Amino acid sequence: MSKMNKLSKLLLIDLECTCNDDPPLPKGEAEIIEIGMVLGQLGSKGFTVIDELQLYIQPTARPILTRFCTELTGIEQKTVNDAPLLKAALKQLADFLEKHSPSAWGSWGKFDARQIEMETANKSLPNPLASMPHHNIKQLFARKRGHRVGLARAVQLSGLSFQGRHHSGLDDTRNIGRLIDHDDLLREAVMKRI
Repeated sequence: MSKMNKLSKLLLIDLECTCNDDPPLPKGEAEIIEIGMVLGQLGSKGFTVIDELQLYIQPTARPILTRFCTELTGIEQKTVNDAPLLKAALKQLADFLEKHSPSAWGSWGKFDARQIEMETANKSLPNPLASMPHHNIKQLFARKRGHRVGLARAVQLSGLSFQGRHHSGLDDTRNIGRLIDHDDLLREAVMKRI
């Protein structure tokens, strides 16, 4: 079976982190407060969702969310107060990976891969994604479409409407999945790398 005809499991991830607009948080001080995941079967005919997982995480360095962060992400203070710490959330992520055994993971840009790598290193925690290939879906879109744009604009350029709330980790991953399913050129580019 050729690479373009095989079916592969692709995990899409979008992180939301603590943030502020004025002043912005110092570089390296943002903490993950949501991991949105969509696992799908990727094939030449489309991207079919198999499972989803949304994990909220309690930040520790700056446990109080800024108003800007809540307005941007829709994540309320009570949600993160009641959420597990990153260590427990990473265990849930590792269990999800073990259950489904995806071939690779992808995100819209490099931020998600860099953030999880940096934060797990800073907190001396294992990174369950470390051994899995990461694909920058935003970069692949730009190569195929000639536009380096944000996710909402990419969805629009592909003739789709954004569904859900932008800057919700789970909704963003659902829209990345819809984009891969709808856009033959993008899907082919992703498949060539898995």
